[in-house]
Amino acid sequence: MSTLERLQALLERDFQLAPPALVAEATLESLDIDSLRMIEILFSIEDEFKIAIPAEQAQIRERVKTLGDLAGYIDELISGPEREPA
Repeated sequence: MSTLERLQALLERDFQLAPPALVAEATLESLDIDSLRMIEILFSIEDEFKIAIPAEQAQIRERVKTLGDLAGYIDELISGPEREPA
């Protein structure tokens, strides 16, 4: 299962977002993900993917505009140099 697919499942399961809306091109804004909800999602992502998200939320918001961007960011954290292979 790809990172995007895992992210889509998490958002559908934990945040009741509609599956048809969860496409890579969907903007966080179009999914009604505001700053408070983003914090909740980031905590869930850390738990689901067993990673730590080091950046400030403002930095993430600048960099991550779409669901695909968020999946790419997660992939970078998973494969980052600070992460030991499983």
